[in-house]
Amino acid sequence: MSQPVEGDARPLLQNTQKTKKVEDYEIVTAKERVSVPIVAMEVTALNLLVWGVDYYLLDKNYAHTGPDYWERNFREGWKWDHNHWAVNFYGHPYHGSRYYAAARMGGYGFYGSLLWASFGSATWEMFAETEYPSINDLITTTMGGAVFGEVFFRFSQMLYGDGSENIWRRAASLGVEPVGYIQRKIFGDRYVRAEKGVLDLNLFLGSGLRFGNDFRFDGKNTGELDENWDDTHFMFGVNAEYGRPYTEVKRPFDYFTVISAFAFGDDGSLAHLDITGKLNNVGVRGSGRWIDFATYLDYDTFYGDFATVGTVSLGGGLDISFWLFSNLRFRMSNQLYWIVLGTTDMGYDDILKEKYPEYDPDMDSYQYNTGVKYSLYLELGIWRNVRICNRMNLEALHTMPNSLPHYGAYGWDLLLFNYIWAEIDLTRRISLGTRLDTYMKFAAYQSELFEPMSRRMFAFTLYVNFRIL
Repeated sequence: MSQPVEGDARPLLQNTQKTKKVEDYEIVTAKERVSVPIVAMEVTALNLLVWGVDYYLLDKNYAHTGPDYWERNFREGWKWDHNHWAVNFYGHPYHGSRYYAAARMGGYGFYGSLLWASFGSATWEMFAETEYPSINDLITTTMGGAVFGEVFFRFSQMLYGDGSENIWRRAASLGVEPVGYIQRKIFGDRYVRAEKGVLDLNLFLGSGLRFGNDFRFDGKNTGELDENWDDTHFMFGVNAEYGRPYTEVKRPFDYFTVISAFAFGDDGSLAHLDITGKLNNVGVRGSGRWIDFATYLDYDTFYGDFATVGTVSLGGGLDISFWLFSNLRFRMSNQLYWIVLGTTDMGYDDILKEKYPEYDPDMDSYQYNTGVKYSLYLELGIWRNVRICNRMNLEALHTMPNSLPHYGAYGWDLLLFNYIWAEIDLTRRISLGTRLDTYMKFAAYQSELFEPMSRRMFAFTLYVNFRIL
């Protein structure tokens, strides 16, 4: 992802449109918010709707709850669950975004809406399932729901505008943010519109080779236990940037990025989704030059046959940009995070299946962690239409106490994902690029069964990037 820069003869990366001032939507007064009882009823109605579908239509066992389970939940308290990873790290944040939307469109700010997402999650966990209330679900539904919810809210508002757009834009807004749309239709606007945020939206498509697979236990190559990962693959992704990195953040998520990539091949698939939003910032800003200190909320997932990793993180960072020469600009963004909640798959499925025939990797193959994450983004803009960039994520995670799955073990996971790419503009909206991706995972657990493990894989891709907006 790259941005146009104020003062450039021609913006280096995205388009030639004039940069706009980024604004959010301001609440008029507290009294004009939708009242607390109404939002509480809306959040409760969402829970009842989902529970009703699970109970009456799908006949899910976990939906057959009642007073005995409620009393147990209050008596025995919160636990960790190991439901399917995709449900916990994709499904729950999306569900949380619906709670968030009921409050956000009703006139509440980011943090107020986050509290409503927490309320919706807590009441679901305590009353709507036969399972114990889940600590990890509360975190991902609340924090992930706020991340997803704010992104959906901003996209929906850009689609809907002031309500005068055509039916297709309204339909798109309804699809992106159905709860918020209905909230608006019933109670009307609960904010004063400022200027719309600037959005850059890119779609890339490409193909290439995956190679260099290495899978080892305790230094001994055991690649026969795993796929080779030496195949051709197809890759696509959608990246979005809302706002500009050098503008003042007046409200959380006045600036955010959505980075996604999906790769498919005969030997396996990968999916990476990373959403990062600024909470606040302070800095010095000039024409093509800036120094920006900011705090961030990040929701990062990597899902596939190579590794399954998810992190919810809070952190801070320094973003700098300056001109080296008249046609050569350099940018560096550093971010250091505390991982509030992380998950990693252990990578020992073959050993576990051999020792425990009943082992089900879809349910029990990941552990809960906390730790630190470091992100580094480097960008070099050359001759106004050429870009060389590198993005690296380095994560160090340690198992959380009392959170082990049935076959788990305490220990460390270290993950490195690095993407380096070069692009050249063919037209104003089409670029040709090449990228090299590096994936590495190391694990060391306190267990006689699990020896130290490492695995790596590389991917080379040629792609075409289309600037949609």
